[in-house]
Amino acid sequence: MENDSAPLIVDDSLWPLLIVQIREAVPLARFEEYLAQRLTYLQRAEKHVTLFDMRHSPMLSSELRQRQGEWLKQHASLLDTQMLGYALVITSPLLRLMMSTFLKFRPRNAPYVVTPRMDDAARWCLNLLEESGSHPPAERIKAHFGL
Repeated sequence: MENDSAPLIVDDSLWPLLIVQIREAVPLARFEEYLAQRLTYLQRAEKHVTLFDMRHSPMLSSELRQRQGEWLKQHASLLDTQMLGYALVITSPLLRLMMSTFLKFRPRNAPYVVTPRMDDAARWCLNLLEESGSHPPAERIKAHFGL
């Protein structure tokens, strides 16, 4: 796990569950590092689930949203083949509505859930991993999230 004070943290300690936390405004340079790091996970050719913890996240800047959109298009094939699904934990009702609407109009092949509760997202991710035949560290995931 990365520095706990960083604006964006990527935690692969529960692989094949990848946890991405956005805690505050993310500078473009750090966001570019994140996208490069994210690509390395996709290139592993190992199916996985990503949990985005956005409970403390502000809205991404238009510059970051545009860059993310470009990256998603550029790596759509890898995302479609390597992602089993993703969960977004968003406590802001407005941001949750915006993200749910966005996902309905720009769907990916992978299933997803948008929820305000971390335990619901973690359970959903664990169930998805188990149903896919993956062998997640179930007990560690349950302990990590207090399930």
